[in-house]
Amino acid sequence: MEKRMTLDLKTLRDAGAGTAAAFRCATDHQPAGGPGDEVFPPTQEVSKYATEERIDPETGEVKPCVLLDSVQSQANRMELALLEAHRAGKVTLPQSNSVRNPDQRPR
Repeated sequence: MEKRMTLDLKTLRDAGAGTAAAFRCATDHQPAGGPGDEVFPPTQEVSKYATEERIDPETGEVKPCVLLDSVQSQANRMELALLEAHRAGKVTLPQSNSVRNPDQRPR
């Protein structure tokens, strides 16, 4: 099992001043209704659940899992949060000011 550490503001600042590119956070969650309550995962295309296989770290067994969230969904939320923070003047982001000629059509 991995050694767990506390992620505090000092650790974030030190990482931001160095070469860190990402953080990994492993958490245990329970449904809002309490342990054992039902959850309702989002559906994808024609009412199917998004699934993937995971390896149980304790047994090494491969198990099918239903995703409650996806990397794409998280990225979309982060993109919107960054845009809102940028528009509110809370963060600065690199910008591209290129303009495409509407008369140029991709071939």
